[in-house]
Amino acid sequence: MNDTPVRGLPPAGRFALAAALCSSVGQTFFIGLFGSGFRAEFALSETMLGTLYGLATLASGLLMFWLGAIADHMLMRRAIVLTGLVLAAGAAMIGLSPNVVWLIAGLFLVRLAGQGLIGHLAVVAAGRYAHRRRGRAVAMATYGFILGEASFPPLVAFALGWLDWRGVWLCAAAGLLLVAVPALWWLARPLIGSGRDDSRNGGPAPELMSRRKLFVHGSFQRVLAVVLVPPFVITALFLHQGALAERLGWSLSTVASGFVLFAALQGLAAFAGGRLIDRFSARALLRFHLLPAGIGVLGLGLIAPGPAMWLMFAGLGMTAGLNGVISGAVWVELFGTLQLGMIRGVYAALMVLSTAAGPVVLGLLLDWQVSLLAMGVALLAWVVIVPLLLVPGVRGFHS
Repeated sequence: MNDTPVRGLPPAGRFALAAALCSSVGQTFFIGLFGSGFRAEFALSETMLGTLYGLATLASGLLMFWLGAIADHMLMRRAIVLTGLVLAAGAAMIGLSPNVVWLIAGLFLVRLAGQGLIGHLAVVAAGRYAHRRRGRAVAMATYGFILGEASFPPLVAFALGWLDWRGVWLCAAAGLLLVAVPALWWLARPLIGSGRDDSRNGGPAPELMSRRKLFVHGSFQRVLAVVLVPPFVITALFLHQGALAERLGWSLSTVASGFVLFAALQGLAAFAGGRLIDRFSARALLRFHLLPAGIGVLGLGLIAPGPAMWLMFAGLGMTAGLNGVISGAVWVELFGTLQLGMIRGVYAALMVLSTAAGPVVLGLLLDWQVSLLAMGVALLAWVVIVPLLLVPGVRGFHS
């Protein structure tokens, strides 16, 4: 199937953009807007809400080990409808929750379907069905995530001026059920067949493997040592931004402006990364794409606090944009499309674990009074040395 028309987005790219945008309902930036309402309604402390939310996130993330493979065994239009219905059900449960048990169950469903499966299906569809412009199609999924981050918070803020938090969640459930699910089903109609293009990029014929065999596969392990670094580092720095601001004297308004820079450069880097992948390969970019983040974090201990903040957000944004596209395309280059859902599902679960570990590690380092310069030097050493050692060359990467 050739889904690359001369003009316009490929069908896989259009679907990836829309699905990634719809996943916003299950993302932390969306759910976090209702934290005060949850605490007031159910008499939860910050710690209790954070713990319950973390458990729901961890459980949903670990399920991706197994549920990610639905993209390999179901038609894309059926998988997206089923996942969209689960997301709508979770949103409705939150809006109607009579007690904290219902709330946590609803949070589990929206995290599983939104943050997990819908975003997963967006990237799998782009990687599987966009043969000639795979990098650009995967980049469309990244644009969908960024668009959600930019558009949903102001929409929610506006809606909360008219409705209470329950009403907003019920409106989200209705919008998903009546608009998003039918639209995603329609966009997924062209995405049929195996979409296989397994012999591309000069790689060997793909082999069927179990999850256990995948874990010990050399190529999989080497890629993980690179692509799990950005979620680990970025989540840690963003969660502890308050501690960094106190240590370096940043104002909260300035930090907020830094997030705008982060989002802008993330989008630009995804745009450039998609085209570079189509021209060279995702594997070629693996060796260098962590450098902006390493330089940005090193700047925290080397230069004045003001410029250091902007350098950090700029470096993290560039690496995040590139990593989002690379981590969507590299699995196709290495393993083909036959088991793409299973492989990326395992990666998604490990990414959740890395985002859980990152804040803990950084918190310990800050409590132990480790200097920002030492942290920056250690990270830069990793992002320079490890990719060069583990990604020796595109041709020999399968060994």
